[in-house]
Amino acid sequence: MKIYISVDMEGITSLVHFDEALTRNTDFQYFRKFMTEEANAAIEGALAAGATEIIVRDAHNTARNLLPDMLHPEAKLLREWSRSPYQMMEGIDDSFDAVLCVGYHAKASTPNGTLKHTMTGEILNVSVNGISLPELGWNGLIAGYHNVPVIFVAGDQAICDQANQLFQKIETVAVKQGIGQATLSVHPKKAQSMIRNAVERACKSFDQYTPLIYDAPYTIEISFKNELNAFRASWYPGAKRADELSVTLTCNDFFDCMRFFIFVT
Repeated sequence: MKIYISVDMEGITSLVHFDEALTRNTDFQYFRKFMTEEANAAIEGALAAGATEIIVRDAHNTARNLLPDMLHPEAKLLREWSRSPYQMMEGIDDSFDAVLCVGYHAKASTPNGTLKHTMTGEILNVSVNGISLPELGWNGLIAGYHNVPVIFVAGDQAICDQANQLFQKIETVAVKQGIGQATLSVHPKKAQSMIRNAVERACKSFDQYTPLIYDAPYTIEISFKNELNAFRASWYPGAKRADELSVTLTCNDFFDCMRFFIFVT
């Protein structure tokens, strides 16, 4: 069993402010330990279920957040951005059996979503074939491009709710619940136990999960907060301006959507 783990930070337990998730702030050093421990919980759950190879993708901000010496020694760690269209899913291919997502958050403009945003923070919405997507959904389609299912996500309650709407079957763990800009969180040790147990349960039946794959042709629409970004993106070959803030592209190969996304965002 070969497992891919994508780890973000905004969705880990107790983290509630961007100051705690950015390297320039002192609180970051405290919360990156929680990030690493939640990644370890997922690794331990996968190993307990029989995983023989695990790749962990550091997928937050600088992509240099997880503490290598604290990470479980049975996992390999992928750090930094290569600037390829795979982004948070760098290294995924069709050799993997399943994807686990840890520390994930809801899409931009989600009510009671803790630190909700979509990718760069300059995006209002991303949709494919008319379906609005959080980062989890976009990454799920990238995994689906290689016929690999996303079987687990941990984060706030809002992303768990969105996951259950997007995926036919997925194991979810909500480690906190947003209340406006505040959050109600479980204890870090409790969160790790919940993640470990749920991952083990999901990995034991990984073959019962379905990859997220939409029918071609694919129409991706990106809505920006700033009209200038939409103007710039409209110059991409084949792109069309949908409105003042939005640009669309239609293609038959989902990889072309991925390439469009990386070049215009």
